[in-house]
Amino acid sequence: MDISEEQLKKEFQKDFFNPLYLAKFKISGKPSEISAIIPTYNRCPFDKKSPDYFYNPLYICVKALLLQKSPLKEIIVVDDCSNDNTKEVVEELKKEAYSTKGIEIKYFKNAERKGSSISRNIGAKNAGGKYLFFLDDDCVPTPYLTFISDIVIKHLEKDKNFAVLVLPVYNRASYPSKAIKIEDLTKTFFKRGTASASFNSIPEEYLLNKNIFFNNNLKIFLPIKVYQTWGHFIIDRSKYLDVGGFPEFATWPNKAGEEQEFACRLIENAYSLYYLPGTKAASFHGVYGAKLGGFSGIDWLLKLTNGKFSLAKFSRICESGKSSGNRVNVRDYCYSRIIAVFSIIYKRNMKEAINYAKLSYKEFVVEKKKSWFSMHPNETIKSREEREKIWYKAIDDGLKLLLKTEEKKIEKLNHFITSLKVRGRIEAEEKENKLKELLQMIYNE
Repeated sequence: MDISEEQLKKEFQKDFFNPLYLAKFKISGKPSEISAIIPTYNRCPFDKKSPDYFYNPLYICVKALLLQKSPLKEIIVVDDCSNDNTKEVVEELKKEAYSTKGIEIKYFKNAERKGSSISRNIGAKNAGGKYLFFLDDDCVPTPYLTFISDIVIKHLEKDKNFAVLVLPVYNRASYPSKAIKIEDLTKTFFKRGTASASFNSIPEEYLLNKNIFFNNNLKIFLPIKVYQTWGHFIIDRSKYLDVGGFPEFATWPNKAGEEQEFACRLIENAYSLYYLPGTKAASFHGVYGAKLGGFSGIDWLLKLTNGKFSLAKFSRICESGKSSGNRVNVRDYCYSRIIAVFSIIYKRNMKEAINYAKLSYKEFVVEKKKSWFSMHPNETIKSREEREKIWYKAIDDGLKLLLKTEEKKIEKLNHFITSLKVRGRIEAEEKENKLKELLQMIYNE
C-alpha cells in the first residue's frame, strides 16, 4: 500500500489527528509520576533584551512541559557547561513553574562538557519519578503527551518486561511527513547493522484502517513493539538503572549511537520496548541550527497559548540558529555514525561488524546514498577520496577504541584473579595459624 503525499494530507485532516483533539474531552489533570529530563548545551542564545528571548529553544521546551494537562512530577535540566543565557532562563522558569504549577525544576550544570549520555545519567540519578521522560532541548511536546502516556503505560505494565514507551517526533511539523510499513519501523536491529527510524513517520497500516485504536473513545493508536529507543521516550526508572543507564564510552563528535547501545542493553536484559504512533502524544522538533526549511501542519501552539507562542515562528528561529548541542557538520556526522554503529555491533558480533563495514563502505563511499545525508540535506561530501578518508578513520578509530576497552577488561580480570590468589593465601595462612594455636592448647592441657 503506497500512500501518496496527497493521501497523507487528506488523512491528516481527520479530527483525531489534530494534536488538540482531546480538548473537547474533560481531562482530569491528575498529576503524573513522570520526571522530564532535558540535557542542554547553548540553547538559550537570546538574552532578556532580545525580542526573541521567549523563543530560546530551551524556554519553549520547558514552557510546553508546564502546559501538560497531566502535570509532570518535576523537570530536570542538565546544563552541559553552556556559555550562553541558559542559567538565567532556567532561573526564571523555576520561579514560574513553582508559583503557577507547583512543579519543581531542578538545575544541574556540568563543570566541563560531558556529552548528552552523562548528562542524561546525572538527570536520572537525581529524579524522583517512577518514570523518566527524555527529550531534546528543542522539542515542543503536545499538551496531552503525559496524559496519553500515562494511559498507555498503565496498559503496557501488564507486560512484566515493559520498560520503554517511545513517542513520535516530527521535524518542524505537527504531522508525520511519510508513511512506512510496520515491518520497516520495527526492523531496527543494531547487532546486524539494520536500522530504521520513527522520525517524521507513521505506519502505513494505521492509515485507511479502522481497527487500529488501543482506546477507541480517545482515538489512541495501538502501541507497536520495537527494538530502539531513539531519543524521545519514557522509561521505567528502575529498569533504566538496572542496565546502567546510557553508555558513557563515546568519544566521537556528536555522541551518535548512545540510544542504539542503550536499546541493545535493554533488549539483552529481556526488556520490552514499545512505540506509540500518532500526533497527540508527539513532539514538534525544532532541530535548532539545521537547514531543513520551514514549518508544516497545524500551529497548535499558537492556538493553545492564544497567540503568545508559535511553532511557525519557532521554526524560522531554528532554521537561522547556529549549530549547538550535538549538532555537527556533515563530515563529523558521517564519521560518528560509522564508528558508533561499527563499535556497537563489534562488541556483540564480530562477523556482522565486518558485514556492516562492507555495507557502509559501499553505501557511503562508493554509492554516496542520500540516506547518509538526510540530516544535512543541503550538504554532501562530493569527493570520493574524502568520503573514503572519513570511512577509514572511523573504522580505524573504532578498532583502537575496542582494543583499549578489551585491554581494560583484561586488566580488571587479572586484578580480580590476583586478589583471589592473595585472599586464598591469607586464608590458608590463617587456617594454619589457627591449627597451630589449637595444637598448642591441647599440648598445654
